[in-house]
Amino acid sequence: MLAAAAEAFARHGFKETRVREICAKAKANLGAVSHYFGTKEALYREVLVMAHRQLVDGERVPEISPGDDPRTALRNWVHFALRLFLLRGAAHPYAGRLFARELRDPTAALDELVAEVMLPVRRSLERVIAALLGDFDEPGLRGQCANFVLALCVMHEQGQEVLRRIGYPAPRTETGLIPLADAITEFALGGMGRIRDLGDRPLRS
Repeated sequence: MLAAAAEAFARHGFKETRVREICAKAKANLGAVSHYFGTKEALYREVLVMAHRQLVDGERVPEISPGDDPRTALRNWVHFALRLFLLRGAAHPYAGRLFARELRDPTAALDELVAEVMLPVRRSLERVIAALLGDFDEPGLRGQCANFVLALCVMHEQGQEVLRRIGYPAPRTETGLIPLADAITEFALGGMGRIRDLGDRPLRS
């Protein structure tokens, strides 16, 4: 049932998907959705969160520990994110398509996805950034820096067709990820280093 629902929701989106189609694909009784999930909305929430949890659970989210070099920790986190988006995503195609549809037409299920799957991953990045910012760390600046690092990683998945057409194809191997992860890391470190050098907080909200 969940596999059939994931395929249908990824293809048509939440609003256009019919419960009848899901049940037919799953070779289940029409009342199966109501019996097991209660509503179409609850089934969709389960599918959306499950698809992304399976994607993330296959990788250990990098964490920074006392005594760790925060620069190395950032490089590890960026490499983790690129591997998630560019390598593991291919093995979980429904996750990307479901998320793309969810961004275009958000549902209440997005809140659950953010809280259960996305925020824990983001918090691990914010802890690394806090260590890098040192005395300049504060929530607004830390959040902005996390946004920028995430954007640099996500664009290579979300914008890969455009990037390929202008001569920057996304890497598809572990070896190919390393130069990109290093470049993004050095770029981010340069920006945060500049903040410390200037002695101000230009991104503070």
